[in-house]
Amino acid sequence: PGEVLVETHWLSMDPLPRVRMDPAAKFPPPLPLGSVVVGRGVGVVRASAHEGFGAGDWVAGELGWQELALVPGAALRRVDPELAPVQTALGVLGPSGVTAWCLVHVAAAVRAGEHVVVAAAAGSVGSVAVQLAKLAGARVVGIVGGERQARFVRDELGADAVVDYRSATLDADLAQALPAGANVFLDSVGGALHGAVMQRIADHARIVAFGFISAYNSGADAQPEYGRIYELIRRRATLQGFLVGDHAARFGEATAALADHLRAGRLRNAESVTTGFEQTPAAFARLFDADPVGKQLVRVR
Repeated sequence: PGEVLVETHWLSMDPLPRVRMDPAAKFPPPLPLGSVVVGRGVGVVRASAHEGFGAGDWVAGELGWQELALVPGAALRRVDPELAPVQTALGVLGPSGVTAWCLVHVAAAVRAGEHVVVAAAAGSVGSVAVQLAKLAGARVVGIVGGERQARFVRDELGADAVVDYRSATLDADLAQALPAGANVFLDSVGGALHGAVMQRIADHARIVAFGFISAYNSGADAQPEYGRIYELIRRRATLQGFLVGDHAARFGEATAALADHLRAGRLRNAESVTTGFEQTPAAFARLFDADPVGKQLVRVR
């Protein structure tokens, strides 16, 4: 009773499972060897013992890396295939887009005319955040990795400037891109990049840390460098941690706003699709070493 059998059609590739693959992980808890890898997915209900779902319904939720998932119906949400392609429930109209919306409009409260830096600007969250900040009237600087990402963020997302974090002249590049300093810094990277951007923040800047992908492959005991506390004090800046779950009350508002932007053509949905369930581990690994563009998805079937 209450369970739903879902046939997985799409899997979302996100960095968080990498943290849980570390046996020393503290938050969230580590995945025991032999367990199903956690991950969000979209699929079709094949059988249901939950009153809210019936066979043939499209749903999204924590399905894990498996072709058939038996999950509590309470953990699923319905997906409307008429609203947009169903896989967007994992990206621009799902956790990635909602996270970006809450970052831009709630946590950082971006205002017109401000200078906004988005780290990992070509990723699933960053690519939406760049566009939303632009729609809010901000000047946006995207941090990227490589020329492919630079072209994407500059030419397709409309960022005003891009900076390659691997550049030998990173500090000079940031100074040129941010002559007046950054009012807002949305950071999912951490590490040395965070410290470099912290040297370019403006007075009373708002820094929102919502990830630390630079340390995901370093083990749970590694302490990522989050910039110089001196700069926080000198600039009287605000640094806050961010978990999108804290803003659950606004998910409906966020999804409606994102869908409106998407329908009107104001928001570009960027996806990179790998086909075949057996390719899931390779697709996951590319999150960390291939400078991916847009939302990374696996088409299971």
